[in-house]
Amino acid sequence: MKKSLLALVLPSLFASTVGAVEVYKDDGQSVDIYGRAYAGHGFGSEDSDEYGNDSYIRIGAKLKSDISDSLSAFGRYELQYDLKDSEKEPTTKTRLAYVGLDSNVGAFSFGRQYNALTIASDLTDVAYTNAYGGNLGNTSRDNSTLKYSNKFAGLQLDASYRLDDNQDDTKSDEEYSLAATYKLDFGLTLAAGFSAKSPTDDYDASLFLVGASYKTGPMTVAATYSQGSEFEEYDFNGDDAKTTADHTAYELMVEYKITKQLRAQVLYNKQELEDTTTSTTTDSVDDLVFGVRYDFNKSLRTIAEYRINGVEDKDNDFHLAARYSF
Repeated sequence: MKKSLLALVLPSLFASTVGAVEVYKDDGQSVDIYGRAYAGHGFGSEDSDEYGNDSYIRIGAKLKSDISDSLSAFGRYELQYDLKDSEKEPTTKTRLAYVGLDSNVGAFSFGRQYNALTIASDLTDVAYTNAYGGNLGNTSRDNSTLKYSNKFAGLQLDASYRLDDNQDDTKSDEEYSLAATYKLDFGLTLAAGFSAKSPTDDYDASLFLVGASYKTGPMTVAATYSQGSEFEEYDFNGDDAKTTADHTAYELMVEYKITKQLRAQVLYNKQELEDTTTSTTTDSVDDLVFGVRYDFNKSLRTIAEYRINGVEDKDNDFHLAARYSF
């Protein structure tokens, strides 16, 4: 790589403040720099996990290099600088770090990245703020993940395999995931996914997820449902003794774009866990969230969400934030 490219990319990757977009393209190579500054605060009970400061800085880079007319290499790195606990004690974490090859038969990548189920759960993981949503199960990022992705007209197919890197012989990190979405011309998108793993020799965990979204004019409606068997470990008695739990969850979303800049949204999230040993059930999530978002332009938005918390002994709360992206 040329020295001029390094001089451009490195300062941007490690900058502590958000700047303008920087794009490099030359001789079949390209680098895109992106980022986000999020300043949020949670109001309500001081016992709430969402109470107080919720701010972060995120910076990332997307890299691409042509190998031939039908083959290219790509990479992505994304770093987040959390300020939630204290501005004097920030936490830095790597969100994404992977490399891969893109060809006529699809894209293959390896590293820390989203698993296959994410393309299905994303239909309703659309809360305006950083505080709410995302309760369908194991649909997130992980290390040592090998992933395949391809699109066939309106169909997207993703498959992922999480390699085992647990040095304890009695435990395993291996996980298989498969998901597909199909987008029809009239605004309807259908999605389904499945994952399985065996964390220990004592049990096998699995998760099945289905969803759909429909967009017409200024309105979008979406719903997702997941059913997991022995997929969660949960402390049912409050004594730090965790046991496996069956998992049932669903999310519903309705959004209406009032004007070009103003939109409103209603989310409902419900998750029920059942102790596989005693059959005890509990509602771990029961959220009704009302949100409003105002976009000043494509980069800056202000957002507010109010949650009615239906979980026993949990209070309602309110989240206010401003977000700048490039």
